[in-house]
Amino acid sequence: MNRIRHQRLIDQVPALFVFLIVGAVLAGCASSAGARTASASPAHSPALAAGTPATARTFTSRHYGYSETLPPGWASAAQAKQQWDGKGAPGAEDSVVDLFRGPGGVEAWVYAAPTKENLAAYALRTVRVAGVVHSCPRVPQTNQAITISGTPARLLDTQCPARSGFLVELVVTIRHGIGFVIGSQNPSGTTPTDRPAFRKFLAGITFPG
Repeated sequence: MNRIRHQRLIDQVPALFVFLIVGAVLAGCASSAGARTASASPAHSPALAAGTPATARTFTSRHYGYSETLPPGWASAAQAKQQWDGKGAPGAEDSVVDLFRGPGGVEAWVYAAPTKENLAAYALRTVRVAGVVHSCPRVPQTNQAITISGTPARLLDTQCPARSGFLVELVVTIRHGIGFVIGSQNPSGTTPTDRPAFRKFLAGITFPG
């Protein structure tokens, strides 16, 4: 009797062994399929991201009211901490300017104050004061008529110090009795890409009203 039971157990071992192997194989297949599913799902993310429209990056000045739609490569570096009183010639690091940094190290800054002058007089006075404060020529190298946000403006090029090759560009415009000054320079030294980058920055400006 014991011999018969023992023989039955021996006969059942191969069947049990086969059952365990099949179970392990099926479990491995399920695990592999799950891994493939998990690894495949992120592959769809770039396609979804690529189809999502990029939102415009818009800066709005707290003190001066204008907005700037930042072009690629440009970013806001600082909001003005206080409003300009109309005196002197603020530079990029002054607390009364909105400061921006662009590609290749070029910078732009904006400040504004009420004025009763016309555009031509305001532009020339801006350059003269900058000449005193920053050792720039009191007469710009170029004085070009342009428009900013549909508003007449003057684009003034100068070198500070004089004949240094260090380009400083100033844009002056008047909107509803407020004189705006938009400056640009590259502290690391003027490069051929500075002018085009500044033109793209200017194209992003929108004045209130």
